[in-house]
Amino acid sequence: MREGQSVDVAQGESLAGEMVQVRRDGAVAVLRLSRPPVNTITDAMRLALFTAIEDADHDPDVHAIVVAGEGASFCTGYAPDALSHIEAAPTLNTLCDRIEACGKPVVAALHGSTLEAGLALAMAAHYRVMGRAARLGAPEVSFGLVPGGGVTQRLPRLAGADAALALLLSGRPIDGVQAQKLGLVDELVQKKVGDEAVAFAHHLVESKKGPRPSRDVTRGMADGARFLTEIAARRMEIRGARIEAPKHIVDCVEAALMMPFDAGVWREQAAREDCFASPQSNALRHAYLAERQAARLSGVDGVEPAEVVTLGIVGTGTLALGIAVAALDHGFHVRLLGNGADQLVVVQNRIEAAYTRAAQQGQISPELRDARVAAFTASARVDSLAAADLVIEATQGNAATRGRLLARVEEFLPEDVVLATVADRGFDVMARDLAHPERFLGLHFFAPAQMIRVVELAHSDGVAPKALATAHGFLRRLGKIPVTVSATDGLIANVVQEAGWAAVDVALLMGARPAQIDQAMRAYGFPAGPCEAMDALGLSYMTGAVAQYLAEKGRGGKATGAGFYDYVDGAGPDDSRAEALLAELRADGGIPALALSDTDIVERIILAEANAGARLLERGVVARPVDIDVVMMIAKGYPRWRGGPMQSADAMGIVAAEKRLLAFAKAAPDIWAPATIWRALFKNGDRFEKLNQI
Repeated sequence: MREGQSVDVAQGESLAGEMVQVRRDGAVAVLRLSRPPVNTITDAMRLALFTAIEDADHDPDVHAIVVAGEGASFCTGYAPDALSHIEAAPTLNTLCDRIEACGKPVVAALHGSTLEAGLALAMAAHYRVMGRAARLGAPEVSFGLVPGGGVTQRLPRLAGADAALALLLSGRPIDGVQAQKLGLVDELVQKKVGDEAVAFAHHLVESKKGPRPSRDVTRGMADGARFLTEIAARRMEIRGARIEAPKHIVDCVEAALMMPFDAGVWREQAAREDCFASPQSNALRHAYLAERQAARLSGVDGVEPAEVVTLGIVGTGTLALGIAVAALDHGFHVRLLGNGADQLVVVQNRIEAAYTRAAQQGQISPELRDARVAAFTASARVDSLAAADLVIEATQGNAATRGRLLARVEEFLPEDVVLATVADRGFDVMARDLAHPERFLGLHFFAPAQMIRVVELAHSDGVAPKALATAHGFLRRLGKIPVTVSATDGLIANVVQEAGWAAVDVALLMGARPAQIDQAMRAYGFPAGPCEAMDALGLSYMTGAVAQYLAEKGRGGKATGAGFYDYVDGAGPDDSRAEALLAELRADGGIPALALSDTDIVERIILAEANAGARLLERGVVARPVDIDVVMMIAKGYPRWRGGPMQSADAMGIVAAEKRLLAFAKAAPDIWAPATIWRALFKNGDRFEKLNQI
C-alpha cells in the first residue's frame, strides 16, 4: 500500500513464469498476468511484471510489448489482503513508471474489469485496446482512498479534469464505448481482445510508431482556464462530503495542471498515505472486507445445495412483493399464494405495473418486461406451491398463526424443499407443528426487499446442512449478502437497534431533547435520527418508557400527526410539545434534567449497540463481529465510513469503551453493563477485529 525500497530483479525472474506468462509473437512480447480469474495485484505479481518488462525492453528481438490478463479480467486491482500492509518493491508507482519509460511501445489489452491498480497499469501503457463490454474504473474512493500509481496525474492529461473527476469521485466503472469517447482507448474491439492487441502492436511496429508516454500527453489540459473551472465546480459539489478522500482526489487532479508530473505523483502518494492512515478509510476498508467475510457459510463443506428455479412466496404485502421482484429480477420463476380473487388481481397488476414502468424508463427491454411478468403467477390455492423449490412465508401475525400457515403449506411440498419465514422471532413456535422442522429456517429480509442487500439467515441447531446450503445459495443468486445467525428472537438487527433505542429512552429521561438526539446522530453519519425513525414506525410499537408514555398521550408517531415531533403541513417537525410532556414525566418521577453533550449522547447510543453485539457474540448467536457490522450498515443505516458498531468500538479503543460502559451502566445496567467479552479482549490486548479471524 505504501512505498517500499529496492527492486530484487533476481527474485522477479523466479516469479515471472508463475505470476506473468511470457510468450513471443514475432517481434511482439506478450506478457499475460496469470493470477486468474481477475489477476489481483500482489507484491509478487508486481515484481514479476516489472522483471518481465525489463527483460522485454532489453531484448533486441522485441519491438513492442502487449500486457494482457489471463481469465475473466485484465486486472481488478489489489488483492484484499494487500490493502493492509506496506508495499514491497517495486511499488505500484515504480512499476507504472517502468512501463511508461519503456523504450518500446507498450499496449494494454483490456478485457473484463480493469479497476484500481489495474487502471494504473492501463494508464501507464502507451496504447490501450479494449473490449466494448469491458469495464474500466477507479473504486478507491469507496474505500476512502486516493487512487495510486499516478492515475490522478495521467487520467486528466488524457481526458481532462471533468471526465477524470467523474470517474474518480463516483467510483463507478465505464464501458469501452464511454472510455473511447473520453480518449482513453485507441481501439475498441468486440471480442478476442488479446489477439486484437497483438495485431495492434504489430501495426505499431510496421508503421514505426514508438512509445507515447501518458505523462507527455497534454490534450486534457490544453485549456487551462476550463480545467480550473471544472476543478472549482467539482470542489463545490463535494464541499459537504463527510469523507476526506474526494477532497484529496480533487486536489491531486488540480496538481496535474499546476505541478510537474513527478511532483504530482508525489502529491498523490502523500494524499493516499494520509487517507490510508485515517479512521474513515480504515472503516471503509473494514466494511468492504466485512461484506465478503460475512457472506461465507461454514459447516456445510461438501454439501451440494439444491437447485432453486421456482420460488414460492406466501403473502401479498409490501415485503412479499419486494421479494418477488428481487427473485424475478434475478431470473427465478415466482409462485405467490394470496387470499381472494380481488387481492390476487391487485398483486398481479402491481407486478405488471412495476415492469411496465421499468420498460418505459428504458431500464429493461419490452421483451424482458414480458418475460418477467410471464414468470410470475399468483393463486389462492395452496397446492399452487407444490412445484416450488423453496418457499418463503412473508405474512404478518404472531408466531402461532404463522406456524399453522406453514404447516398447511408443508402438506403440499416434497420433504426436501426448504421452508422459510421472514420473521425475526418465534422460530420454535413456528417449527412445532412441522412434520420436517429440519428444513425450516428464517430468511429475514429488510424492506424494500428488492433493494436492501443483506438478509439474516437464521437457523436452529437441528437444521439440515443441505437446507442451509440451499438457502444460502439461493440468497447469493438473489444478489444478497446472507449473514448466518442462530435462530433466536430479534436475530442481529433488531436486537442491536433496540439496544440503541433503549439508550435513547434513557437519554430522553435524563434531559436530552428529541431534536438534539437526532441532530447528534445525523452528525455522526446516520441518514435519520432515532426519534425520527421511531416516529416513522409508530411509537405504539416501541418498548421504551418514553415512547409508550407519548403514545398513551395520543402521540403515536408520524402517522397520527404527532410523536416525538409534531408534523404540521407546511412546517418542519417540532419537538417542543413532546419536550413539555417529557418535562412533566421527569418531574413526576423526580428525575432532574441534565445537560447532555452531543458526544455523550452519541457514545451512549453507539456503545449500547456495541454492547448488545458483544452479548450476541457471547451467546453464540453470531460467530463474528463483522456479521453485526454488515447487518447494521446495510439494513439499519449505520454510516459505512464508521464501519459498524463493533468497528466503532475498536476505533474508540477497548479500554476506553469499557470504561464508558461502566460509567453509563450506573443509570441502566441492563443496557450498558459490559459483556464479559470486553474484559477478555482487554486482558489479551485484542480488539473485536481479532474475533473476525475464525
